[in-house]
Amino acid sequence: TKRANKDGKYQEKESKDIGNALDPEAEPLSWGWVCARVADMLTHNPHGLTECVMLNKLLSEWQEMSVEYRKGVPKVFAPFRTIHPRFNTKIRDYELIVKDIKRYTHQFTLSDNSDCSTVNMYIPPRLFRFITDGYFPELFNQKNRRIRFNRASLSKTAPKLTFLNTGNILIMLTQSDEEFIDKLFTDSFLDITLGDISNGRGYQFWMRVVHVGPKEPANFVGFSNKVCVYVRDMLSTRCATLVLLDDKIRITNLFKTGDFLGIHWPYIEPESGNQGGIILHYCDSTVLFCLPMNDLCKTKHNPKSKFNYHDDSHMIDYKYHHERFFINKLPPRGLNVTLYGKLESISENDPSMSNEGKQVDRYAIKLSDRTGCVSITLWGRVGREVSQFHIGQYIVLEGLRAWRKFDGTMEVNGDVSIGTVIYNVSMAEGWLAISSLRGNSLPLDIIIKHSNESYLDQFVCRCLITDWAISDKSSAIKWCLDDGTGVIWVEAAGSISQDILHSIGIEVITERSMRAKLTKEQLGHNIKGKMLWCCISVLGTGKYQFNSVLMDYSDGSRSLAQADCHKMLKELQQSKCEHR
Repeated sequence: TKRANKDGKYQEKESKDIGNALDPEAEPLSWGWVCARVADMLTHNPHGLTECVMLNKLLSEWQEMSVEYRKGVPKVFAPFRTIHPRFNTKIRDYELIVKDIKRYTHQFTLSDNSDCSTVNMYIPPRLFRFITDGYFPELFNQKNRRIRFNRASLSKTAPKLTFLNTGNILIMLTQSDEEFIDKLFTDSFLDITLGDISNGRGYQFWMRVVHVGPKEPANFVGFSNKVCVYVRDMLSTRCATLVLLDDKIRITNLFKTGDFLGIHWPYIEPESGNQGGIILHYCDSTVLFCLPMNDLCKTKHNPKSKFNYHDDSHMIDYKYHHERFFINKLPPRGLNVTLYGKLESISENDPSMSNEGKQVDRYAIKLSDRTGCVSITLWGRVGREVSQFHIGQYIVLEGLRAWRKFDGTMEVNGDVSIGTVIYNVSMAEGWLAISSLRGNSLPLDIIIKHSNESYLDQFVCRCLITDWAISDKSSAIKWCLDDGTGVIWVEAAGSISQDILHSIGIEVITERSMRAKLTKEQLGHNIKGKMLWCCISVLGTGKYQFNSVLMDYSDGSRSLAQADCHKMLKELQQSKCEHR
């Protein structure tokens, strides 16, 4: 089979590169996971969090993730007793065993592990070909074949407790089904052609769940919501998007990230095939199979087992790798790689054209750390997000795909379809509010003295605004900062200048209106003397760049709320004078 055809020499080379590394899905406390979670907390909590709160959040999230993914503990399904009409008052997820098949009435007889009670279910029409048509009859000949399902209502007319058929159903597989998987799932995403799709060819793919997206509005006529499940083909390593619409969205409750999915006869959008992958739809004839990752974790160290934490494509999932990846030691074939470093360059959008003429946004960045520099290609939404950042800022990239080519060069890609998420640490105000990090601030005289050193390219300081100016060349606003030991002029990145004006109750929308307000003498006087905690980068040109600011009111200066009250009182006094 295709699954068995591997290049022996290349496989031997890869095994030497990978070496005897520890299982990344079983190692405790991943550096990349902690780095990304801390960056997420500081980005979404601009007023900061105490160290105690952050540690508690990390602990609770790690324990939850350990249960769901790292340790491979299975999902929790509703107990059998909730099937009774008295308790069946909401949509529940079930995992039951097929004890018998009544072919003349098209019914399953289902039970749980206790065998104390049974319930019938009308067989969904999508499964008829595996039961009544003699298509792979060995599927249900195996004892204790399990199925998972939800959105199944109870019949009100059947003499016995009976589920009506449901479209939200998965057939569960085990490691003993290896031969069945090889025989049934023989197609690759590379086999898809427009001619075969037009002729109605049925495809069957063996995939792995990479990421389950959030619920969002559907862009299909007649449907309200959708969820995109990003999957990777195990024969070609290409990515695809499985789209679930409206009531089919709850199918995502039946599997989790890392599980293997077999999809039989999906609908394929003829115009798909862009960088994000093929677009698959779960239609009336589609059947889903699932091999849970938790079953594989029990025997993943068995050398005879082909289903272990190594994908069939020899990709290794580094989501829980315990050590930090530096740029000079990227894995030769890795998924869910996390990198932390400085933005050295951001290219203009260079869209890639698909075979059908679709444009996919593509951005190239250079990221550096103390060990080197690497080029990263970011696609679609992730690329558009990073295009709003600035050179010299530090970012965390989670969920990257790393691949070493035959010539030894590294190819690193990021896309939402493989779970890539980006955090801008330099622009996060939350870390400026943490007292322990404030303790690492540097005086300006030290910064000025060592600004040409490569190791001092970003710092935290507490300074006063003593002046401002508008650049003649770029018309950008420059701020003069003084901490008593030195003075520097800093150019603001992004919306920093708006944030400073907002701190004294002034709302501005455009650069032009902001410059106009600054020219007012009273306003300029109010800004001077403002105390700031700020994150500043030293650029390669020797200039200083504002990345984020947080107002410091410990010196008794007015807070934003106080400034708003002062402004309203002043307006009221003026209106009273006018009435008189």
